[in-house]
Amino acid sequence: MVRRHLLLPLLVLALLAVALGACAQQQQAAAPEVVTQVVERTVEVTKVVEREVPVEVTKVVEVPAERTEVRLSGWTASPEEENLLRSLLYECAVQRPDILVKYEPIPSDYWAKIKTMIGSGTEPDFYYMDIFQFPFFAEEGVLQPLDDYMAEAGVSRDEFIDTLIDAFTWNGQTYGIPKDFNTLALFYNKDLFDQAGVEYPTNDWTWEDLRAAAQAITEATGVAGFSVPADPGRFPIFVFQNGGQIMNEDFSDTLLDSPEVIEAAAFYTGAREEGWAIIPQDVGVGWQGEAFGKGDVAMVLEGGWMVPYLSAQFPDRNYSAVHPPAGPKGEGNLVFTVAYSVSVNSENPQAAFDAIACITSEENQLKVLESGFALPSRKALQDADYLTENEVARTIFTGAEFATPFMWGVQGETVNNAITQALERVYLEGMSVEDSFKQAAEEVRAALQE
Repeated sequence: MVRRHLLLPLLVLALLAVALGACAQQQQAAAPEVVTQVVERTVEVTKVVEREVPVEVTKVVEVPAERTEVRLSGWTASPEEENLLRSLLYECAVQRPDILVKYEPIPSDYWAKIKTMIGSGTEPDFYYMDIFQFPFFAEEGVLQPLDDYMAEAGVSRDEFIDTLIDAFTWNGQTYGIPKDFNTLALFYNKDLFDQAGVEYPTNDWTWEDLRAAAQAITEATGVAGFSVPADPGRFPIFVFQNGGQIMNEDFSDTLLDSPEVIEAAAFYTGAREEGWAIIPQDVGVGWQGEAFGKGDVAMVLEGGWMVPYLSAQFPDRNYSAVHPPAGPKGEGNLVFTVAYSVSVNSENPQAAFDAIACITSEENQLKVLESGFALPSRKALQDADYLTENEVARTIFTGAEFATPFMWGVQGETVNNAITQALERVYLEGMSVEDSFKQAAEEVRAALQE
């Protein structure tokens, strides 16, 4: 018989069990059976018993009579990612039973729905914030500055990778705690390199090394050596490697018509004109990752998302990855990152921050890393065994050291479209690089003035 005064702990335990069960789904084949049960006691304590045959582990969770409830929303990229988050929320529910996090995923049209919720005052207490969207939210003043909460909790900005925490800084204040990230790496097909008798790429490669290897592979195998898509999430790293930027420092003007950008674009688009590179459409696909998986191109610049994709779709592909080749002015990369941000309208910002601090703790970030689905944002994990044992993950992790955030200010979408269209005009219409990027700059400036 269960006493009435134990009803609240039982409800809490039920929620925890659901979260644990979601996380466990992806591990059922390898993990031993886990049985969760409630052991009644005469005090306000709930025992969570996890049996892992033949070892029994007992966790004691003291559930306070009053708890602070906060809502969390994020998008659903994959079932695996959602299960990972739910497992972290379970751990935090054990560590901080005084906080109840209600996870409310938004499976589609995330940004439109979040903005609508903000307009109506119904947004969650904290939610996913992508670096590309961050400037709009920061400028609108709808996010809670976190610096005071960080100081009180003893959480330092120095604990996080500099380029990540800096990316969510606006006018000197921190508005997001980065949860994970990705950078670009040069993925290469080992079999095509072997077939052409070309040595594998290294982290010390330059543009000229890239050109020479791609030309040799194209000539020896008939397969294009490299891919140069009209993609604003790939082309900019060549600009950085040539000493340029896409926007000026305060995002008030574009630099798309600067000599550094035009020179980088000439090298990038010239690769296809010279015959050692393709765009994905040349081999009948929309994404170069698919072309790489099919063996239709030897090298592509992609992020960590390639690893699960290749494992699932092209498990026999023999590949590895290194840092992108350096340009005339050195290394350059893009960093794609997502943070947890707190709504300025939250009635419980302290609880929301405490939940974020738990989810992004070093202990829980290690779980993120070892899951293989994402890279953690904490510096302390740079020497973790997982990174030592996984070459591709280590390459993408260390790429953040010289990366620029994938962010162009409040007119970011306009800038992205301008880059895409500038490259397409060169590829498909034969327009000169200089004229095409000058037109792109004019389009961005018109949007900024409006």
